[in-house]
Amino acid sequence: MTEAPKPSALASLIELGRVDVQIALLNAHKKSLEAERVKRKQALDAQAMKRGARAKLLDEKKLLNTREEKAIKVERDRINDRRRALSTLNNYKLQQAAERELDFVSKQVGQREELLLQLMREIEILEKDMAEIDAVTKGLHEEGAAFERDAVETLQGIEAKLQEYTAERTTHAQAIGAGTVLTTYNRIKDRFPSNPVVDVLNRDSCAGCHMKLGPQVVVQISRGDVVKCPGCSRFLKLPAE
Repeated sequence: MTEAPKPSALASLIELGRVDVQIALLNAHKKSLEAERVKRKQALDAQAMKRGARAKLLDEKKLLNTREEKAIKVERDRINDRRRALSTLNNYKLQQAAERELDFVSKQVGQREELLLQLMREIEILEKDMAEIDAVTKGLHEEGAAFERDAVETLQGIEAKLQEYTAERTTHAQAIGAGTVLTTYNRIKDRFPSNPVVDVLNRDSCAGCHMKLGPQVVVQISRGDVVKCPGCSRFLKLPAE
């Protein structure tokens, strides 16, 4: 449980743990910003796909609307021409038959006009949907631009801090020296990036896993020994006064 360290190994180990925690926090912040970027891009892509589908449907509806308007106009013109031609018929029965036929055709045209009105309402709804999508997209672009400005500045600050902490980490790692302690520490850091070195709580338990520790552990740490918790294997240190 106890290793024979260099005199400065425990102090350097504590500082190394402090630096690595800061590095882990900075990397987590960096990762969260990058995830937010992806999320915002996905939201814009979703709006673009939605608008594309609406635009395609709108074009189809408008084309159908134009065709129906032309077809109905042609039918109405034919009906009017045939009604004018009725006055030239001298046979009453032929006139009655022609009028019945015209009434039937007029009803059919009326039904097509009702469908045309419904089609025009659908076009109006689609145009309204697209206007709303455009408004949402504009808002997303504006919010995204503001976020990106802040993110770029924040990421620059993070990168600068990471460089500082990386240089500091190298110094502390060199002070510990290559060997079992540093190798073990790196393995523990990978497992517990937020707290590879933890306090001894109330001088009798590990702050990481809360396992009870014997009084000898406090004595060993007090004299500068590098000690690992027998429960979670994290390195232990006494709380700062």
